[in-house]
Amino acid sequence: MRLLAPFALATALLVTSCSSTDGDASPAASSATSSSPAATSPEPAPAEAEESAAAALDPTAVTSPDEAALASAMRVADLPEGWDVQSNPVEDGDLSDNPSFEGLCETSFPSEARRTAKFPVVAVDETGSPQLTSESISYDGADAAAQALAELRTAFAGCESADRTFVTPPSSEGLTADSVVVQYQLSTGTPQVIVAQARGTVVSVVIGDDPDATLSAARSIAARMAQLPAAVIGA
Repeated sequence: MRLLAPFALATALLVTSCSSTDGDASPAASSATSSSPAATSPEPAPAEAEESAAAALDPTAVTSPDEAALASAMRVADLPEGWDVQSNPVEDGDLSDNPSFEGLCETSFPSEARRTAKFPVVAVDETGSPQLTSESISYDGADAAAQALAELRTAFAGCESADRTFVTPPSSEGLTADSVVVQYQLSTGTPQVIVAQARGTVVSVVIGDDPDATLSAARSIAARMAQLPAAVIGA
C-alpha cells in the first residue's frame, strides 16, 4: 500500500485555484500523484500501529480528547467492502508546521493554533487507488472545534472560482448537529464533496469525489462520534 500526502495537501486545490485556474485534480488524486518517495513507499510500522490502535479503540471508553479524535478517525468499517485505510501519522505529534485548514480558500484559521492532535487517514479502493482523504482533529476546547467549522463556512462562502461551481450539497442527515457539507463541480465535470462535522472537542473531515462514498463514511464516523463520552470531549 502506498503512503499518501497529508490532508493539508488534499486541500491544496482550494488553496491555489481560488486564485488560479490550474487546479483540476481531485484532493485525493493530488495526494496520490505526489512525486515524493512517501507516495510510493511501503506503509511503515507507525502507520500500521496507528491504524490498529484506531480500529481497536472503543469510542465509549476513551479517556482524553486526543483519544476521542483517534477513535473518530476513518477506519475500514466506514468504507465500502474491499476498501482499505492508510494512516499518515503526524511525526512526533508536532502540529506547528502541519496545518489542517490554514490557507484554505486563502482564508486564515485562528483555530489551527488550538489543535492538540490530528489523525490523517486515506481510503483506498480494491486497486489501491486513493478515493477519500480525511482527518480527525482534537482541539483544546469545544469552542475551538465550533470555531473551526465557523471559519470553514466563511472560507467556502468566498471560494467561487472559474474552474469550480458550487452546487446544492447532499443532505446532512446522519451527521453531527454541527456540520458543514459542501459540493462543487470542477471544470472537468468531476464532483467533489467535503464533509466536516464537530462534536465537543473533535472535528472530522472527509473529502472525496464520490458523494455516496464520502457521505456514507462521514455518517459512519458521526455514529461513532455520538458514542464519545460527553464529559471527555466537553459536549
